[in-house]
Amino acid sequence: IILGNGLTRGTTAHEVSFYYGNDLVSYKSDGNIAGIQLEVVGEFEITDNYLPEGWEIENNETTIVLFSMDGSALDNKKLFSYDGDITITSSIVADWYGSDILTSSMILPEEFALSPAYPNPFNPVTTLEFALPEEADVSIIVYNLQGREVISLVSGYMDFGYHSIVWDANAEASGVYFVRMIAGEYVHMQKLMLVK
Repeated sequence: IILGNGLTRGTTAHEVSFYYGNDLVSYKSDGNIAGIQLEVVGEFEITDNYLPEGWEIENNETTIVLFSMDGSALDNKKLFSYDGDITITSSIVADWYGSDILTSSMILPEEFALSPAYPNPFNPVTTLEFALPEEADVSIIVYNLQGREVISLVSGYMDFGYHSIVWDANAEASGVYFVRMIAGEYVHMQKLMLVK
């Protein structure tokens, strides 16, 4: 707005999400971003940034500002790394069009985890929640007592964060099943009981 339309470029942004934890702040956006302001609490020190040439980062104890000086786009999901503790309390994001942008922030899990299914025992639907501290190739497969694959619930590369998947076992017989999650080096198995 201050510079006029001379730097207008890229696609309009409508939603931006910030992810923080494990000494890293990253983002996901549906458009091109021109600047970011993060209001934060905690004791931290910014140790490195992943901004492209043409971007600047400035901060004090409560505010971190990242902005493009030349109209260049962010080319990395990672924004900066830090030492210490940081919590994002609010955020403002600007694109090149002065759009209203919805923002959110989420703390990242510290480690890979597959939470206990709920409900368990179940009939016929159960929910599995899992956490990824980083992007990873994830496999979640349900097996029967004979060790044969019943269904593959997740298979592929997934973003970091918290996820959930629902298994509708309506077509399966009552009995004991096992679900196995593999993500990177993480392998975890748990027992499920389908009671019809």
